[in-house]
Amino acid sequence: MRSKQAFLAILMLASAAAGYEVVKPAGAAEEMLSFDMWCLEMRLYPSQRCDARRPEDVKAFEFYRAEVEQFDRQRATRNQRDADLKRKLNPDPSTPKPGTPAR
Repeated sequence: MRSKQAFLAILMLASAAAGYEVVKPAGAAEEMLSFDMWCLEMRLYPSQRCDARRPEDVKAFEFYRAEVEQFDRQRATRNQRDADLKRKLNPDPSTPKPGTPAR
């Protein structure tokens, strides 16, 4: 009996997590930091250095931004692949299959 309750609890948590995935922001690009935020909050540089926008700091920020955008693209591709696989493995019975006449 305990294993059945544990299974149901895990199933409920998995369902909640799947629902949370649906309502999360679309991508990291939407949460992208500005140069100033990156400089002050992530790198913890003094404000005078951030205001100066040194070429090496700007280059480091551009590298960071490119990595975040690449990660976002990879995540979107992975999420799309996972959604396609989920639809393929768990088709909605009310959706007609391609090539099947609609009722």
